[in-house]
Amino acid sequence: MKKRPDIGTKMYSVHEHLYYIPDYPAPVLEYVVLEAKVTGFYTLGYTEVCLVGKDPDGHNTPYRYPLNKIGKSLYYSKREAAVQAEQATKRYENTWGWVGAPHIPMRRPWEPLLLAAGDVDEGQMNIFDFPEVLP
Repeated sequence: MKKRPDIGTKMYSVHEHLYYIPDYPAPVLEYVVLEAKVTGFYTLGYTEVCLVGKDPDGHNTPYRYPLNKIGKSLYYSKREAAVQAEQATKRYENTWGWVGAPHIPMRRPWEPLLLAAGDVDEGQMNIFDFPEVLP
């Protein structure tokens, strides 16, 4: 049995998010990493972690995960969740790559979370080194 996280602990999970592009008739999918705080536990039958956090559109949303999903679908760090989002994005692109733009390639809002603190020397960083984040 896994140890329960403390109440108020920040945890992270990966979710699908549908967004719209102007003048395009269908929604487009992306994977996002969301943060939520532990608010309690549901203990009837099996133990679930109850969390509350913002959804991709900015609304407060309750989430529940079985305790045994910690480390599989629910993570203590943003980086672990970003790795799962990267895997889900690659899997989706490999499956649906024939669809083409704007669905493929997918947006990658989780990509900056993969950079560890020591990956970039702040004194040498240039915004033009990262064209995907330019407006």
